[in-house]
Amino acid sequence: MTTITLPKALARRLEKASARVGRSPDAMAKTAIAERLDYLEGRLRAIEAGFEDLQHGAATTEEVRVELDRIIRKHEGKRKKTA
Repeated sequence: MTTITLPKALARRLEKASARVGRSPDAMAKTAIAERLDYLEGRLRAIEAGFEDLQHGAATTEEVRVELDRIIRKHEGKRKKTA
């Protein structure tokens, strides 16, 4: 188990928020930490995936534009026309 010391202002905010939602400050802190870690781990996975993509070769801006134009042209006839 890890113990952390919160600054007084943050501890007061945690106490007030936990009282408002009817949960213990301990449960609130655990949830907040878990959610923030989930977010950070997801960001790190995305960054790592981006670096892996770069190692396999990156597309130029012009290549991306050409591919987007191709996709748009392919789907232009499929758009629903409004009155």
